[in-house]
Amino acid sequence: MMTMQVSTAPGHVFFCRRVEIPADVADSERESFLQLQLEGMSPFPLEHLQFGFCVDSSKQFAFIYSGYRRSFDNAEISNWQTQEVVIPEFSIGVLAGKGESGTPLLLVSSSSITYFEFDAQSELPCYFESFPREQSEDGTVRPASDDLDVITGRLEGRIGDRTPRIWNAGTTITIEKKKFELQATEAGKPITVRIDREVLWSMDLRDPESIEQAKQEEQRNVIIWRVVLGLAAALALLVFGELLWFGERAYLNLRQDWNTEQAPIVERIVSQQITINELKSFADSDLVPFDMLVAIQPFLTDAVWFTKVETNGTNSLKVFANATSNGQVNQFKARLERFVKIETVELENIQSRPGGATFTAFLNFKRGSFSSRDSSKEVASNG
Repeated sequence: MMTMQVSTAPGHVFFCRRVEIPADVADSERESFLQLQLEGMSPFPLEHLQFGFCVDSSKQFAFIYSGYRRSFDNAEISNWQTQEVVIPEFSIGVLAGKGESGTPLLLVSSSSITYFEFDAQSELPCYFESFPREQSEDGTVRPASDDLDVITGRLEGRIGDRTPRIWNAGTTITIEKKKFELQATEAGKPITVRIDREVLWSMDLRDPESIEQAKQEEQRNVIIWRVVLGLAAALALLVFGELLWFGERAYLNLRQDWNTEQAPIVERIVSQQITINELKSFADSDLVPFDMLVAIQPFLTDAVWFTKVETNGTNSLKVFANATSNGQVNQFKARLERFVKIETVELENIQSRPGGATFTAFLNFKRGSFSSRDSSKEVASNG
């Protein structure tokens, strides 16, 4: 049995949500629709996210997830290009966690423990919350039983008198008869889910350009293997010496064509490497957009909501927002100016529209107001 080269990302760095797919969305439009949904829910543009999704059997619901790019280790992201698939640790829980009972599920993986709840509308989870595994004093990951006791206590209000199932997520994906199997165990009993390759592509966390490149390379490898097997069958029918000569010529021609086809891909790889270097430089900077957003959260009301957020230097955010009225815009500015960490608040492009107003705000924080983020301590929850 063959296995895939798989890289898994820790579950606690993701924002997840189940969304309904309207009946008039065609299959060819589904991915674009889900990306628009994700873009609308995220304060950051898609270029700053690693994201993926899966769709239930009825094609009525999708489970979408995204992680801020700085939450991932740069060395790990660089290694993704050598893998056949890159998915979250909690993938098997999303795909097969409901099972027959539909009771809550705690999925234990190498660096996180993820909690799922399910309802009657879909086999996909209706609620998700993930927690990082704690480390012992010697730097090793604590026993799962210790973490489960702590997490179960934190979730007591949601779990109530129900008894969650406990799965241990596997770390490999096996290939059998063009199907791909994800694995887990429950009290030593194996659990598997079989899916098509297209499902894995949609769940892959890599950038769309990287996924498209990986698809082309995989298809090319399949064609090459078919050609090689076809030549092997023909070789058995002819004289060894003649077939060897023709086989070598065919192989050289194939390699030449393949090298020609690879030239654009090599150019893309170089471009991607430049992007990776830029991301490393970004990761080493003092930008702390999540901390800035958390800091100003108490000053927001239902009358003002953000539509998009961009970093604007090392100590500033550029916020695109809507408000119910121009007066609410000015009140929002006044509240922020009283915040001790804010140096200045500047408003631009205030435009009145039916039902409210739109505006752009430049929030300049005092230097040194935030310390560097520790992504390993973050917990993702869509509550």
